[in-house]
Amino acid sequence: MFRKMICSVCLLGLPLAACDAGSPIAESITVAEVPQVLEGVWQRAEIVLDTGPDAGTHLIDVQPSIYIFAKTHYGVSAVEGFVPRPYLGEDPTVAEQGRAFTPFSGESGTYAVSNGKLTLTPLVTKDPGEMGGVAAREFDLAWDGIDVWLTSKTSNGGTAKIRLTRVDDDARLATAGAQKLAGVWRRAEMIVGAGPDAGRHVDDAQPGFYLFTPRSFVGNYVSVFAPRPPLGKALTDEVMGENYNAFVSFAGTFTLREDVLVLAAVVSQNPNTMRGRPFQSIDVQWEGEDVWFIYKNAEGVENRTRLVRVPD
Repeated sequence: MFRKMICSVCLLGLPLAACDAGSPIAESITVAEVPQVLEGVWQRAEIVLDTGPDAGTHLIDVQPSIYIFAKTHYGVSAVEGFVPRPYLGEDPTVAEQGRAFTPFSGESGTYAVSNGKLTLTPLVTKDPGEMGGVAAREFDLAWDGIDVWLTSKTSNGGTAKIRLTRVDDDARLATAGAQKLAGVWRRAEMIVGAGPDAGRHVDDAQPGFYLFTPRSFVGNYVSVFAPRPPLGKALTDEVMGENYNAFVSFAGTFTLREDVLVLAAVVSQNPNTMRGRPFQSIDVQWEGEDVWFIYKNAEGVENRTRLVRVPD
């Protein structure tokens, strides 16, 4: 049920309005002045289910999530369910990975809004059977002041309502490099420094997207060099662990100064990386309109990933 419900929900947080109607903030910004558009960064604030064991209204137990909507593309990374996932050990089994990665949603693709409906079409997603734009999903969309409600059917025939709140993403607080990186990017090439996959990968590079705003990001990509097989009907922990382990999804905030990129995950498919600590730094190298991410793995081997900007 998690896997199906994962595919039908979306997400991120919002600055509080001033309570004093006479304050400078209240005088200069009103709800009516905030445009009702999805473009921006969001998080889940409330989930209402009308059926199932978790039926009811959920607020404080809603798990971390981030959605970024560009003009026509979106990216999401979200923990499903209403309890934190336990951290994996230093050397988790495939079954343990399957149990940790199953209650999680990660995808990127295109979206459209029309007649009170939001349609998401994933291009890369945790479930290999929904890759490539073959599985569009529709939500009823309703604005509630500066928040937005997304309503969809669950796999058990019920209804899920999700309230999204906007995250502060003021471009004035971002560096020039971060503002240059803002946009939608596709993983187009990888150069692996050592190991069984050493060498240059272009034709066998699997789908992957990054969405950057001036201060936030979502990344979703397949990390291996061959298409993943469909999950099939025997959904054991081992099967899901092996399949999902070849997929990467994470989102949060970032800094980019002097061509050094530091990503800090707010939410990640791997619960071990949701500890508020930044990932290792990534060297950024611009090549015309493309950008290279250059980093070293735990063994000190340098890997390079070339990103190509996607028209949005």
